[in-house]
Amino acid sequence: MFSTRKSWTWVMVFSLLLSAEAVGQTSRGGISGTVEDKSGAVVPDANVQIEQRGTGLKLSAPTTGGGIFSFVDLPVGFYTVTVSHPGFQTQKINDLEVQVGRISSLTVTLDVAQANETVEVAAATATIETSESALNAVVGARSIQEIPLNGRDYRQLLQLTPGFNQASSMNGNRPNQNNWQIDGVDNNDFWHNIPAVNQGGVSGIAGVVLPIDSVTEFSAQTSSGPEGGRNAGGTVNVVTKSGTNAIHGSLYYYNRNEAFGDPSPFFAPSASVPKAPPERNENYGFSVGGPIIKNKTFYFASYEKQQFIFGLSGIATEPSDAWVTKAKAALTKYNVKPSAASATAVGPTGFWPRNIIGSLPATPNNFFSPSAETGYSYNGVARLDQEITSKHHLYLRVYGGQGNQIAPLGGSPALGTASSNLAYYFEVAPIHVFNYSAVLNSTLTNKITNQLLFGANYFNQIFNDNNNSFNTQAMGLFLSPDATNAGKYILGAPNIQISPPAKLGASGFEQIGLTPPEGRSDLTWHITDVISHSWGAHQLRYGAEFRQARLNEFYHRRGTGKFIFDGTRGLWANDASFDPTTKALADFLAGDVSASTIAVGNPERWVKVTAFNAYFQDSWQITKKLNLNYGLRYEFFGPMSSDKKDIANFVPGTGFYIQDGKSLFNLVKTILPRDSVLPTSLREETT
Repeated sequence: MFSTRKSWTWVMVFSLLLSAEAVGQTSRGGISGTVEDKSGAVVPDANVQIEQRGTGLKLSAPTTGGGIFSFVDLPVGFYTVTVSHPGFQTQKINDLEVQVGRISSLTVTLDVAQANETVEVAAATATIETSESALNAVVGARSIQEIPLNGRDYRQLLQLTPGFNQASSMNGNRPNQNNWQIDGVDNNDFWHNIPAVNQGGVSGIAGVVLPIDSVTEFSAQTSSGPEGGRNAGGTVNVVTKSGTNAIHGSLYYYNRNEAFGDPSPFFAPSASVPKAPPERNENYGFSVGGPIIKNKTFYFASYEKQQFIFGLSGIATEPSDAWVTKAKAALTKYNVKPSAASATAVGPTGFWPRNIIGSLPATPNNFFSPSAETGYSYNGVARLDQEITSKHHLYLRVYGGQGNQIAPLGGSPALGTASSNLAYYFEVAPIHVFNYSAVLNSTLTNKITNQLLFGANYFNQIFNDNNNSFNTQAMGLFLSPDATNAGKYILGAPNIQISPPAKLGASGFEQIGLTPPEGRSDLTWHITDVISHSWGAHQLRYGAEFRQARLNEFYHRRGTGKFIFDGTRGLWANDASFDPTTKALADFLAGDVSASTIAVGNPERWVKVTAFNAYFQDSWQITKKLNLNYGLRYEFFGPMSSDKKDIANFVPGTGFYIQDGKSLFNLVKTILPRDSVLPTSLREETT
């Protein structure tokens, strides 16, 4: 059943220390605090100026009547904070770090001026608090560069965060309950709600990668205030680097190779396999950033290519010529003619590569895979930061990645029934991912700032057998007339399983035709606006987001059919002179199917989902030592909708109800009309 989901969330946190509001799902951080004199009295109208190291970004604002100052939505990096007021010494705090998702809070104490002088202190010696209600683990640029990451995959940084387990779960939630972002922009594959960029491919290796040299910070927020939402698990956000007034960059090459490692103690060289299979992964690329106009316009770009090859050591049983001869003997004994389609299937142009398996003996485990798993990806990031005026800052960023992987389905040929050792039936998975963002940060007044963000995330991946050129109609296999893709007949081998019943304990031949044409493409875009407002002892933050996701999915599972031959259908089923494996192959040659399934109809669907959220939160400094954080968040997730009249729900007593596309909610309203006799809470949830 399709349903809408609406929720209200109250969040209230008390603290006996000075606490700052959390910056939830943004890619930035902030600086906040109070200014007081030696007696502890607050200092209103003090001038507070901040300057970012490297870019020269400068912002200033007076303290409120409660002596409070706040700068939010700041680019991550190091800042100098200068506080001045007539009659007091000027105080300068150096090297104050702003991290993603955090507001660094400090108390600045001014002394009466003895002369026109400035007191400089290091940020480490100032009173710094990061006691906001959010639980946020941050990994900085240096750690990201120095931590060994297999495949240079940033997702592995999650293992450094509290509450994470090896199943990619955060705080006990399901892995698909995390909200993945790049620079605060959606990075979720709408189909699975797992990361789009760096999503694991056929074998779990990322299909495309975000270059590590483009990442300046990584954060995992497992508990947040009203600004954080959408997912129950947590928010994983990576922040890309920007240019500075100095040119900086990197050039790198990484090579993982079996020649550099100790041989496996489980590998014993033999005449057929004289050395260990290859295990190689190469990453190479560059990054560069600098000024176009100093203190005004900055650029950053990075590129990385990854390619790998992993040798496989799977052993399987294949229907060699010797096996076919044994099976034909069973047909001859009972005067049964082979099926023309089956004869073609085991012939020179059939489903099994005779040049590879034809000469193998008629014994179990007669095949040792000579094929390797391979993959590659091309990945790039480009970013432009522009100070339009002293009060308006714009940044644009694009990520693009394209790759492909050819690997056994399931990631290991040892899985047998779930994969194939024949390269014909390795799964091929080309992938394209793009992520865009445009952010405008504006200082509207001394007390009000605004962030307007537009983001878009595109994901496209298709799957096929490595050899999907078989025309089953031309081979004499007339399957479902509905087995079409984009109006064309589906090519590729059907899923064929030739194996005796498990109860006999005999080995069979591994399956073929494991991956029919299937795949998906989805585009998610959103517009987010957030306002920060300093008002007396209150630090207010409120905003809203409109989001829409569009999905095209085309999974032709069983579109070419599944056929099982187990040796129990032919006249030789009870003939003890033939082994169970030979009987199963004899059933195949005779065309005697023990079980089969096929899907009919067109499975391709085009749908869209619309969502909206709004929130309000306040950090209220009630007294010097008492802070109250509270807020309210509203979430709306709409049902799937389509204008193609191909989505339906089954209504008891009525039958299938087809959505006509005129109303976003007509499916829900029809299934549960307003006069239905249902509990009030349920009726409100679904209508």
